[in-house]
Amino acid sequence: ADFAVFDSSVVRGLAYYTGIVFEGYDRRGELRAICGGGRYDGLMRLYGSASPVPCVGFGFGDCVIMELLADLKLLPDLPRQVDFVVAAYGQ
Repeated sequence: ADFAVFDSSVVRGLAYYTGIVFEGYDRRGELRAICGGGRYDGLMRLYGSASPVPCVGFGFGDCVIMELLADLKLLPDLPRQVDFVVAAYGQ
């Protein structure tokens, strides 16, 4: 397959997954997972839900995305500047 490969050996390390899990990689397969996620129907109960809420979600890391975009020469050339500095003082 050009875009999707099923691998039943994928295991994500978070205990709240209740069903299928997945990971996304670049086509070359040279980087670690760009994103990962899965089914987690019981997660909302950890935050006070009275009943299970069917959920599917994913997250991705900024470091892997930046590395991939740099490899593909797709990073924009943005000037480095500081517009604001916020500092907390006091107790």
